[in-house]
Amino acid sequence: MIAPQRNPLFWTGLAVTGLILYIFLGSDRSGSEQTQGQTVSESEQASNSEPTSLVDNDDSDLLIPPGMGARNIIETVRKAGKPYPLNEIYNKAKAYQGNGSLADAHLLHFFNAREGHLESIMQMALMSDPTQFSPNNSLLDQADAVQSYKWYEKAALTGYQPAIDSIKNLRQWALDEAESDNPYARQLLLNLK
Repeated sequence: MIAPQRNPLFWTGLAVTGLILYIFLGSDRSGSEQTQGQTVSESEQASNSEPTSLVDNDDSDLLIPPGMGARNIIETVRKAGKPYPLNEIYNKAKAYQGNGSLADAHLLHFFNAREGHLESIMQMALMSDPTQFSPNNSLLDQADAVQSYKWYEKAALTGYQPAIDSIKNLRQWALDEAESDNPYARQLLLNLK
């Protein structure tokens, strides 16, 4: 006599139910600690402490999920109000980039670029430029010529000559690549007209 087999969905459902119960009943999801009868959340502790600098040489940033370091910096900077320390944010983004923390670098460069920081605008353009693309320095899987052009154009409008030269290089790349039916080059050419 062969024993009846249980449906695999039964075991999957049992595992999911167990995880849900663990999440809601077995873990401390509040992220708080008990201190002499009072609950103090970690975010309150962090907001009460004065940051000495955005650029710390602490390797603890490597222990948090990708992008969270940058999000925390942006939140702190926004709370402090304008004018934002854009050069300091740029230096922190470059440090993240050097450490291989591309999500954090991308977020900080993007924040700075939106605020008009020229070096960050150029970094956003370089990260997606098909003529200079390197997956080691970009969060993107592949170059994005249109995004690169958008950022170069923003920098070029300030009269920044390297951005103007980069647009010329992109145009030449697009002309060369369009001959071999590269759809990304053709799309860029539509934007360049």
